[in-house]
Amino acid sequence: MSHDRLERLRQLNRTRFKRHTGIYPETFAEMELVLDQRERSKKKSGRPPALNTAQQLLLTLEFWREYRTFAHLGHDWNIHETTVQRTVERVETALIGSGEFRLPGRKSLKQEENVFQIIAVDAAETPCERPTSQQRRWYSGKKKRHTLKTQVVIDVSTRMILCVATAFGSMHDLTLFRQSGVQIHPETALIGDAGYQGIRRHHGHSVTPHKATKKAPLTPEQRQQNRELASTRLRVEHVIRCLKIFRVLKDIYRHRRRRFSLRVNLIAAVCNRTVVNVA
Repeated sequence: MSHDRLERLRQLNRTRFKRHTGIYPETFAEMELVLDQRERSKKKSGRPPALNTAQQLLLTLEFWREYRTFAHLGHDWNIHETTVQRTVERVETALIGSGEFRLPGRKSLKQEENVFQIIAVDAAETPCERPTSQQRRWYSGKKKRHTLKTQVVIDVSTRMILCVATAFGSMHDLTLFRQSGVQIHPETALIGDAGYQGIRRHHGHSVTPHKATKKAPLTPEQRQQNRELASTRLRVEHVIRCLKIFRVLKDIYRHRRRRFSLRVNLIAAVCNRTVVNVA
């Protein structure tokens, strides 16, 4: 059954393949190659796995893309739910450990060799189950529920994700930016939404929307500048939408929060590969 499942997937065109898995066939082949190399490097001992590397990868992608329970996935693949959990975590660890699916990182923002012209920062929230302790820490006043917050920094020209950071839901966007340790080259322009008012103290070349008050309404020039900024900043919203195609980052997160950051980094790196394959 699992073999037929994989064969049917390989017969799909690129568009339908991406609708099913969230990635293009080229990215799937790159990920499969990493897993094959890891499998060949291991010492063969014990009982062979129930699924081969391609099937393990497809199972992991279905978990990310659909975020069904391990029990439902195990029923579809005819394996036990604990086997599904071990397989998913093994694949995730192998991909992130290979170094092939990693983000450029914070150091790339400060490098002298390749200075980014414009970068954008924004934060997204993923709902999570109510924690058993420190509930107020995870409660987001904006979403009116317990959430996990993710900060995304992108290169506006290429829409590539440069680095991400995660925190609990009650943390303010600007506070998360400060604590994430992001340091940007002085010549790089940084744009953010209204939640990043005051970011100029940390990076002088920053742009945020003008805010109106009762005594000082916006001028026509300021309104026009806000519209231009919004049209540029919209690209980071599109990137966040690409991340949330994988419903593990969109639906209520049910698993251990300590693994959430690893999954965000890995899915962001996979999304970067998708952008490259589209180009």
